[in-house]
This record gives sequence, C-alpha cells and structure tokens, in this order.
Amino acid sequence: MKQFAVIGNPIGHSLSPYLHNFVYNSLGIDAVYERKRVLKSELPQIINLIKNGDLSGINVTIPHKENIMEYLDNINPRARSIGAVNIIINNGNKLIGNNTDWFGFLMALKKNRIDPANKEVIVLGAGGTAKAILFALKQSGVNKIVLLNRTLQKAEELKEDIVFPYPLTHLAKMIKNDSIIINTTPIGMQSAQSPIDLGLIHKNQTLIDVIYTPFETAFLKLGKKIGAKTLNGLDMFIYQGLTSIDLWFGKDISNQVNFTQLKTYLESKLC
Repeated sequence: MKQFAVIGNPIGHSLSPYLHNFVYNSLGIDAVYERKRVLKSELPQIINLIKNGDLSGINVTIPHKENIMEYLDNINPRARSIGAVNIIINNGNKLIGNNTDWFGFLMALKKNRIDPANKEVIVLGAGGTAKAILFALKQSGVNKIVLLNRTLQKAEELKEDIVFPYPLTHLAKMIKNDSIIINTTPIGMQSAQSPIDLGLIHKNQTLIDVIYTPFETAFLKLGKKIGAKTLNGLDMFIYQGLTSIDLWFGKDISNQVNFTQLKTYLESKLC
C-alpha cells in the first residue's frame, strides 16, 4: 500500500486527506493519505521517510513550500521558476519537487469564467502560494500585477517587468472599484479578519481567496453580500490535488474522478 501525506504547520484545517482518500477509495487504488504537522527543524526526518519508502510522496503547505527545496535532488523547471514546491515525488530514490498550485489556480479561473487577460490584478501576500499565482497570472496574459505584502522586502524579491511590489499600507491607493483582488495570505483562516479594509470592497470587483476553510471568509462574505463576484480556494485546491495524484502515479487518474461529486463531498466536510 502506498502512503502519502501533507505536511505543514498548522495542518489541522487541511482537507487533503479527505480529497485523496475519496479518490483512492472511489477508484480502488491501494493507497492512504494523512496529515502531518511538521516543524521546520523536522523537515530532514520527513525527507528520510520518503527516501526509505515509509512515505511514497508528500504535499507541502504553509510554511514549508520554499524552505523544503534545499533538501531535494531535483526541482521541476516550472517549480524552480516559481520558487516554491507543493509536491515531492520519489523517482528512483531521487526526490523531485514540483508545483501544482499554479495549474490548480488557472483551472479554477477557467471553471469559474474569470479571465484576467489584459487586466490589472492585485495580489495580497508574497509567500509560496503567491509565487505560484504570480506564475499562473503571467501565463494568463495579465497586463500588470500589483503585489502587496506586509514586508516590502519580500515582495520586492518578486519584482518583474509586470510585477510591481508595494507595502500593504498602500492598498487603499492601489485598489479600484473594478479590481481583481487575490488574497494568498492566511488572514481569515483562523479568525473573522479580512486582509483588507472591508470598506474598500465594491460590487464591481472580483474577489478571490485561496483559503477554503472557512468556506467563506469575511473578505468573501461581504463581497458576496454586496454583489461582487467571489471565488474561494476550493476549486484550486481540488485541481492541485488531482494533479498531484497524476504525478505520483505517472498516469492520468484525475480524468476518472467525478469533480462535482468530489467537491460536494469536500463541502460537506467544511459545514
């Protein structure tokens, strides 16, 4: 039996075991998936579990998407370009880091008919998830990305020809009534806080939050109430998870999964 896990800290909120075990059970795959709370100092032990076969592969979430890279033998060129990995594959005793977050995000946009091409997009946060979303947005043909982060230096490290970093305190100056705003920070996951002043939210905006638990953050709740288009992180989460399974097993398993059935099941776990 293959054994997989998601590592992070905190990790109790993660739906990954529900997603993966649902797929494995539905398709008769001999595998199991669990959560593991892992501190930064414990990353070498996790790497050893993969190398010795106790784990067949792992997903990586906050806060390890960047700092686990130093322990890997190879990193997929896209993941290296992004600067973060969310999946590790054991390929002939070589540990390979990859990133499925960017693809999951693009698929979520497509499914929900959100097209950022030729537009200006505001991204909040500059961590591992933000890096994947910046990569995805560049693939989708955006004109400009306004990147806001509490620590300006971290945002400035991601500056490119269409990526313009600012401190989060500049948000009120940058936001427009028709902005596409993407929250990649964990603000709203553990509390009813919003990453932006709720007074800046307008009905003509598109509000996207990578958080999926709670199902509707304060940021999205108010946006929905006043008529803005909103999207939580569940579709992105599902697509990145299914792509992870394809990479681990080396074949297109995700096409056999009933997306609607899987999403309904995961939503039931959030209620």
